[in-house]
Amino acid sequence: MKTTRKILVLVATVGLLVSALAAAAARAASTEQIYADGQTYAINTSAAVQVDPSAGMLAEAAPFYIIGFPVAPGTTGPITLPSGYQPQNNGLPAPIPYHDHIAADVGNPLRRVVELRYRWAYAYSPAFVPLTSIDQLPLAEATGKLDIVDPGAADSYEHWTNTVLVRPVVPGS
Repeated sequence: MKTTRKILVLVATVGLLVSALAAAAARAASTEQIYADGQTYAINTSAAVQVDPSAGMLAEAAPFYIIGFPVAPGTTGPITLPSGYQPQNNGLPAPIPYHDHIAADVGNPLRRVVELRYRWAYAYSPAFVPLTSIDQLPLAEATGKLDIVDPGAADSYEHWTNTVLVRPVVPGS
């Protein structure tokens, strides 16, 4: 009887351990790194994407800057820049496969996508340092670190989309 009980406890313990490992792996697979105010956070990427949000949702959403890295046509897989830096999204399937993220408001899970792109000469310079705060954007524009992506717009370095991502910050990140 005691041996049977020990086996049952062992089986239950192993089952709980396997469940915990599977849950941890699922969490890791559904997160991405972002920058905000010079810090790095993880966001949950398994939530919704709204490509045609209501006017209210669009107004509530905080800017979420996706800064693309220029790459040669046909580039696939991860890249490492001459500075040693690797993009946060490094060749994964996405409309912009190589990019970093900067959140304007880490506490707001509604994130309106604003597209930007690093200038080739800056991104591939050994002195490249990623932008990690929205406060850095005006100087980056003024010093030629970013390409024009929306000629004729009020800020031609930014392309404001109508896409809203629901991406809460993962607690403890």
